[in-house]
Amino acid sequence: MKRSLAPLAGALLLALTTPVRAQDLPAAQTFVTGLYTAYQRQPGPDYLGRQIAQVFAPDLIALIRREAATVPKGEVGALDGDPICDCQDWLITNIGVKVSGTDRGVAVGEVRFQNAGQPRSVRLDLVAVQGRWRVADVHTQDTPSLAKLLRDSIAQNAPGRGRP
Repeated sequence: MKRSLAPLAGALLLALTTPVRAQDLPAAQTFVTGLYTAYQRQPGPDYLGRQIAQVFAPDLIALIRREAATVPKGEVGALDGDPICDCQDWLITNIGVKVSGTDRGVAVGEVRFQNAGQPRSVRLDLVAVQGRWRVADVHTQDTPSLAKLLRDSIAQNAPGRGRP
């Protein structure tokens, strides 16, 4: 028996092209909560590797990749850890997530957790990309804006600027 994939393809196309609205904040809450509960599973997330497109907005991915490409060989770039947990190593517990909407297709996730017993807080700017929530910027106490940190590093590493 041969079945047509047209209905499935149509439903998938609709899901990918339907804009996320403010009433989709439960989906944003689920997305952010999932980012942090992934640290509690083995082997843990790979947000800057194979999972990058499922986590970050395209503009932030472009900045991450561009900044990495400008770092002189043998040196560490501005992004020297996992920006989602603001850490290099993790033992994440006591996760609390609050997501609020500011406009259609835009939300903010406030996350509080403990990493190896130390309290941490991270604010994530979220944006809808093809019907899915993605991280557009990350804000922590030490890094007020990941996007700005990356842009500044790119400018600093530009030929003729700041580096021999």
